[in-house]
Amino acid sequence: MKKLLIAAFLLAAVPFSSFGWNKLGHDISAAIAQQNMTKKAKKNIAKYLEGHDIIYYASWMDYLGYVTKSGYSNEWFDHCVPVNKDFEYAEGDFPGDALMAVEKAIDRMKDGKYKSMDDSTVLLLIKHLVHFLPDMHCPAHVIYNYRPSNYWLKVDGEAILFHSVWDDMPSLGPHAWSVTEWCEQLDRCSKAEKAEMVSGTPREWVSDNARNCIVAYDIVRPDTELSDTERYEGNLLAEKQLLKGGYRLAYVLNLIFG
Repeated sequence: MKKLLIAAFLLAAVPFSSFGWNKLGHDISAAIAQQNMTKKAKKNIAKYLEGHDIIYYASWMDYLGYVTKSGYSNEWFDHCVPVNKDFEYAEGDFPGDALMAVEKAIDRMKDGKYKSMDDSTVLLLIKHLVHFLPDMHCPAHVIYNYRPSNYWLKVDGEAILFHSVWDDMPSLGPHAWSVTEWCEQLDRCSKAEKAEMVSGTPREWVSDNARNCIVAYDIVRPDTELSDTERYEGNLLAEKQLLKGGYRLAYVLNLIFG
C-alpha cells in the first residue's frame, strides 16, 4: 500500500506543463501559420522578431519562457487548458493556463495597441501566442477536469506518460518528414475549409478541441503497449490538431498585425 501511495504521488507530481507539442510539432504549426499570414501582417510583425520569423520562437516558452523573468513574463501560465464535462473552458481551475495567455496577449495587442508598446514587450506577447495557441490544440493539453488526465503506458517497451506520448506523436507515427514536408502535406485546405476552422473565438476553439480530442484516451490507453495501429490513429488526430493550431495562429496574427 505504501508503495502504491508513493507511486500515485509521483504520478500526480508530474507537471502537465512540461512540454506541449514537442519541438517538431510546434515548428509544424508555426510554419503553417507563417504560410497563411498576409503580406501586411508579415511586414508589420517583422519589426519585432529580431531578424527571424515566428517559427524561430515556436518552442521558446518551453525552454526560456520562465527563465527570463521580466515584465509580463512574471505571470505564470500552464501550457494546458482545463475543460468540464460539457467540453467548455473550466475557468479558474488553474491559476494560469494556455487560453488565458492567448486571450491576454490578444487583448493587449489588438486594435493597434501594440504600436504604443516597447519592442521587447510585443515580442514577448508574440512568443506567447506562437507557443500557447498551438499548445491548446495538443490532445494531452486539453485537461478534462472530471477524469484522470495522465497515466503510464509503454512505447517500444519503455514506460511513458500519456502526456508525453501525445507531445511526441508526430515523431511516433509512419512519417519521418521535415517541417517543410509536414507543411506541404497538411496545408492543403480550401479557403472555405480554412474559414470554417478559424471561425469563432479562442474559447470556442477550446471547446472544439475538447470535443475532438476526447478520443485521445481511447487511442492511447493505460497499462498497454502502444500499437502500430494506435500510432497511426494518433497521428491522424495530431495532424488535424496541428493544422488547426497553425491556421488559428495565422488568423490571430493577421487580426493583430494585418
